[in-house]
Amino acid sequence: AEKRPEDAEVVLRKAVELYPDDIGPNNPYALLAAIYRKTGETDREVEVLKKLAQRDDKATASYLRLMELSSVRGDWPTVAENAERMLAVNPLVAAPYRFLAQAADRLGDTARAVRGYRTLLELDPADPADLHYRLAVNLKKQEHVVEARRHVLMALEEAPRFREAHRLLLAMTTEEHK
Repeated sequence: AEKRPEDAEVVLRKAVELYPDDIGPNNPYALLAAIYRKTGETDREVEVLKKLAQRDDKATASYLRLMELSSVRGDWPTVAENAERMLAVNPLVAAPYRFLAQAADRLGDTARAVRGYRTLLELDPADPADLHYRLAVNLKKQEHVVEARRHVLMALEEAPRFREAHRLLLAMTTEEHK
């Protein structure tokens, strides 16, 4: 309240040390992470959020923030882990599916990516063209060519000038005629 994050950090670190199982509202982990976020110390913020996530199986705000920070860093296993944690708490939120599909794409887990993109499409997304395209790419990798073609066409239906989707359709057509 007095805008003295250095002093608050000392007190909160001591609170975490003395009461490591305090995960209730306004717990010291969340407050300490908020201080690190405001001061731009993302490494320390991640460290504290990971400790909170290990102790609190319903820390959805921490899971979401860890997904955001880990995706920026390219730490895709951590993104996937926290997306799964968040989905275990609330499977009706779109954000963890998006992060999970993105992480699966980067990790080469096409089956998981397909599941994530399919679920996102069911949740009435803002940009269905991109999701249909990404789903088509992963279905093609799995050699589900007919379904991949259907999704790339759905992407083009949503966004007729989607160049990458045009390229994918052309590549699929060329491969088919070989």
